Amino acid sequence: MNEVIAIVHALPLAIKAGWVIWMAWVAAQVVWYRRARVAAAATPAVQPATAPPVARRRPEPRPEPRPDPRPEPRSVRQEAAPATSSLPALDLSMIFDQASASDESTPQPAGSILGLDPRPSSN
Repeated sequence: MNEVIAIVHALPLAIKAGWVIWMAWVAAQVVWYRRARVAAAATPAVQPATAPPVARRRPEPRPEPRPDPRPEPRSVRQEAAPATSSLPALDLSMIFDQASASDESTPQPAGSILGLDPRPSSN
């Protein structure tokens, strides 16, 4: 015990004051907790509020339902006649004939952008 007292005396005053303040805070928490427990036990539990009673009204007479007239059936739309074009028909056979004739006489460029021949070599 003498050793504990010697260690406490050797501590600075600020640490001793901090310990005293901390002990007082703990005591206050214990007292507050006990009082809250006693007060909670003494008061009755809170019950949810109930809605006040509502006076009932007599039901109002409803008008007699009238039969709704059914909508008239809609007529089915007729298919539209095919549109007639005012443009003349184009005869492209002459253009194709000229293109095929020029293809035979004009050499075709071989290769691709990368410089590779897309056709396998026959070597």
